Amino acid sequence: MTDYYSYENIVPSFRLDGRLAIITGGSGGLASVISRALVAQGADVALVDVNLERTQAAAKEVNAWAVENQKHWASTSSYIPKVSAWSCNIGDAINVETTFLAINTEHDNIADLLINTAGYCENFAAEDYPPTNAEAIMKVNGLGSFYVSQAFAKPLILNNKKGSIILIGSMSGTIVNDPQPQCMYNMSKAGVIHLVRSLACEWAKYNIRVNTLSPGYILTPLTRNVISGHTEMKDAWESKIPMKRMAEPKEFVGSILYLASDSASSYTTGHNLVVDGGYECW
Repeated sequence: MTDYYSYENIVPSFRLDGRLAIITGGSGGLASVISRALVAQGADVALVDVNLERTQAAAKEVNAWAVENQKHWASTSSYIPKVSAWSCNIGDAINVETTFLAINTEHDNIADLLINTAGYCENFAAEDYPPTNAEAIMKVNGLGSFYVSQAFAKPLILNNKKGSIILIGSMSGTIVNDPQPQCMYNMSKAGVIHLVRSLACEWAKYNIRVNTLSPGYILTPLTRNVISGHTEMKDAWESKIPMKRMAEPKEFVGSILYLASDSASSYTTGHNLVVDGGYECW
């Protein structure tokens, strides 16, 4: 009974010491914040994206940030995590499997945390949506989410090791955005949410938890570029958000750490965690 009520047993830890995280979309705005948060909690990180040069630059920045900020977690650990950069097209299953195996070899560890931020959106009226574009976005957003999950899970299953998968979905997987037309993006993200439920059920026996984090509008550099000079778009979006603003990337760190933590979210799997400033409430 004493052990049950011990501090360590009751209070969740968000430390990730000894863990290896793979972050796809590794050079993007959301990944830039998430990677720093994971490093601060002690995890080694492999950044994965299509453009190797841009990803290497992102990894270099995270490494420099870790050295500069190590004093903040020095009382917990003196270890400065390793951050590596990799080029990979997540819409190519063979490329994904080869890359993920190479990551495990390079880090001399089996990745046990996957955060899939890779994906994109484009706007076409449904009646005019080009078939080649429709196929391409489904291959990356939809099949890509499956390919990275599969390649990540296989070594864990073979080595009887638990893990956590966090696929970035979107509120667009459960609502229809306005005013922009983006039916294929919405379809792909709805698929991601249900893929997570399916994988969570199949892989629970292997102690692999699978969850979705579905953001609302995020003020990443890409989004800032989209709304630059288009105040009507920004106003339209924010008018539908009860909090009347878009999110900063850092506002998703707590959700990521919760889903990544073995103690905080040990009984959470198959869940779609929506963080949208209340958008879906209206």
